[in-house]
Amino acid sequence: MSKANIVLNHGTLTISGELTRHSVAEIKKSEYVNWFAHGPVNVDLSQVSKADTAGLAWLFYLLEQAYRYTCQLSFSNIPEKLTKLISLSGVNGLLPIACD
Repeated sequence: MSKANIVLNHGTLTISGELTRHSVAEIKKSEYVNWFAHGPVNVDLSQVSKADTAGLAWLFYLLEQAYRYTCQLSFSNIPEKLTKLISLSGVNGLLPIACD
């Protein structure tokens, strides 16, 4: 079982590894406050190696938590497999994508 590694550096939240039902269950909810307390955050997904529907749902949960803390959140560098999952799930256009 692989886990997701998450690092916040200068407003960029870099996620690497897997975003699956196993890995997202390991992410502590208490960390969200620290992620969203210092201004806008861009979530860089370029290093995500695998994602399933639970991982996609977690991205929406992350968006909800950012809104709760009045933090502007965007996503960038979405891997092709995750883009396909977004399309298959019928949620195109619902995640705020950063302009590169």
